[in-house]
Amino acid sequence: MNLAVDENIKASITDLLAQEGHDVVRIQDVELGISDTAVIDYCRAEGRVLLTNDDDFFDFDSHPGALFLTHQTTPARDVVNAIRHIERQLSADELEGIVLHVPDGWV
Repeated sequence: MNLAVDENIKASITDLLAQEGHDVVRIQDVELGISDTAVIDYCRAEGRVLLTNDDDFFDFDSHPGALFLTHQTTPARDVVNAIRHIERQLSADELEGIVLHVPDGWV
């Protein structure tokens, strides 16, 4: 699963995802401060699922999939384990239009 990590996600999570072999792009490295619509458009164009803590993304009818980090205090290892479990259960195509809460039982 290719991921785009929103600017509100801790660097420790992004770093651990990359260390574990995930294809990860930080939104702030693409273009700092871009709108939510631009983030969704970028994810769609690049085939990336969004990892975010911003519930504004719940308002989009169409998106390539979003993983919502419920609590910023969640340990990075729990987030990465949850994403690994999600990858084993669902393809990126199956995540289309879905928002999953992490870790929320995926650990």
